Amino acid sequence: MRKVSSIILKIIAGFFVYMVSLLAFVSEPEPGMKFGILIGFSVPAVVALCGGLALTQFRNWKRDTGIVLLSASGFTAFLIFTFVCFLLTDEFRRMIRPDTLAFFSDYLTGGGVIVGFAILGWVFVKANEERVER
Repeated sequence: MRKVSSIILKIIAGFFVYMVSLLAFVSEPEPGMKFGILIGFSVPAVVALCGGLALTQFRNWKRDTGIVLLSASGFTAFLIFTFVCFLLTDEFRRMIRPDTLAFFSDYLTGGGVIVGFAILGWVFVKANEERVER
């Protein structure tokens, strides 16, 4: 039961990491407010991840944290890729309102957050592999 609860908490953490990655693309609030929103969504991610890790007594915490970060950043990148593919069709562009694209237009921050989470996740997974090899 602890293992199942740990996995559920790690999935919840991944969802919140995904939300942080997605919200990084929003361009509306000023940078200070946007940073606060991203931190606000990061708190439940950290709490859920720590809860999931605590249930497994922090065994393989680097691997598990890396998998959560890589999965969330990979899912977000796939979602962005899918949205771009939809935008290539005329039918989809006619269905959405023009201001929708303006709302999600902070590509530098959004891309940086996705790449940052992916690199951090990869570093955690590699650090765990090096520890196991010794």
